[in-house]
This record gives sequence, structure tokens and C-alpha cells, in this order.
Amino acid sequence: MIAWADLVPQYENSSDDALHTALGAALLGEGLGVSPTDRARLGRFAKSWLANKGDEMIQRIKATDTYRIWAETAGPGQLAENGVLAGALHEQGSDDRVAAVLGEALARDTAAKHTRSYDVAVSFTDEVGEYVRSVVEAARTLGLVVFFEPDMTFEWWGRNFLVEGRKVYGQRAWHFVPFLSPAYLAAAHARDAFATAIEAATRRNDDYVLPVLVDQSEVPAELLNPATGFLRTKDHTPAELAAHLLAKVRRTKADDTAARDFGTAVRNSGTGT
Repeated sequence: MIAWADLVPQYENSSDDALHTALGAALLGEGLGVSPTDRARLGRFAKSWLANKGDEMIQRIKATDTYRIWAETAGPGQLAENGVLAGALHEQGSDDRVAAVLGEALARDTAAKHTRSYDVAVSFTDEVGEYVRSVVEAARTLGLVVFFEPDMTFEWWGRNFLVEGRKVYGQRAWHFVPFLSPAYLAAAHARDAFATAIEAATRRNDDYVLPVLVDQSEVPAELLNPATGFLRTKDHTPAELAAHLLAKVRRTKADDTAARDFGTAVRNSGTGT
């Protein structure tokens, strides 16, 4: 039998949809014909299960020796990664497959809830690199925390940059800003970042993706809904675009704070359903 530790990297590279399907199958068992309808049902079940049981599972995990040992050396605010959570689940008796897939799912769920390290994450290809760098510098001058992949040369040394990028583009930014052009849409790593962010946007149900079209570029309708609002580089200087990003981030954070305050008030009133 394959050990849980060997399975963790397999699920780490899965999309959220594939991960939820695998989690649903691990929790329910695989007596299905693996049709698209079955996969959708498994995914829906896994998302619902995480929403209802995720926090409870994390509390149970924190009672294990595996988690305690990790916590003794963890830095301030550090979140347990998939391997730690999978090891704790295995310690509690979960089989290898459930431990691996649930460990990854809980790690992503926790990161999505608690870790928004960046105000903005930009994604681009080289032909617009100078413009984007100017936008990033202007945004940072305004106080925004911006993810700019060229900054990660040392930090990502030896790591899978696609996997690391998915963590940022799918979980750790308040907004994702792709600079869309024919070159961007043809680049595999850029398309991967864009697909990750679009998937996150459907889960978050907000204007997470803020597209910027390079010059006169157009985006196929199957990649970006024609009704989605966008800006163009030709219409805005880097400083102007940075100012727009600042206004957007401030509004998003204010809305998020209001929503959380409202949710707390409802729960405390005892009238929530």
C-alpha cells in the first residue's frame, strides 16, 4: 500500500475541482461510474463537508502529537502545511488516501480563510514587463503589498514555481491582476495562473480577477466573460492604474470587514439560520 506521505505531493498538484472530487471519493468510497455527473456530486459533497466539518477537523488535529511537535517550532502566524495535517490525520487513524487528500484540502481551506498575504498579485508576460514593473513600483509607493513573481527568484529556488504560484493566485491575494495579450494567452505558465485565479473567483463569488488588456488585445469569450469589466494599458499610465488598484483594494477590504461584522452580529443574536 502507498503511504500517505507519498500521496501528499500528488494531491498538492491537483486543481481545486480535482481535489474536491478526490476528497468526495475518499470520504464516500468509489462505487460510482466516474461520470461527469458523479464527479460533480463528489465535489459538491466535499465542499459541503469542508464547510461544515473543516474547523472541527482542525481542532481535532491540534490535539495530536504530530501537530504539537510542529507547533513547537512554527513561526508566529505560520499555518500548518498539507504534510503536517496529513500526518496528524494518519496518527488519528485515517487511511493513507484520506489522510493525504484531506490534509491538502484542509491546508487550502485554512489558507483561504486566514492568509491573504498580498493586496494584489500581478501576472504578465515579458512584452509588457516594463509597464507592469512601473505599475508595481507605483502601487508599492501607495502602500499596497504586491506579489511580483520576479521578486521570488531566491525564495522559490528549487521549488515547483507552478505549484507555488497557484497558492498565491488562488488563495493569498485580495485581487489578481492579469495583463492579457496574445503572448499571455499562449504562455503555459500564464494560462495556468489565469485558470487558477478564475477558479478562485467562482469560489469567492466576487470581482477577484481584475483584467487589464494590453493595447488592443481581445480575450476569447470562453476564457473571460464578455460582460466582465476591464481596463486597457493604453488608457492608463502606470501611476493611474496603481491608484485604481488602491481604490479597489480599499473597497474590497471594507466590504469584507462589513460582511464579517454582520455575520458575527447575526451569530451572536441567535437568529441566524
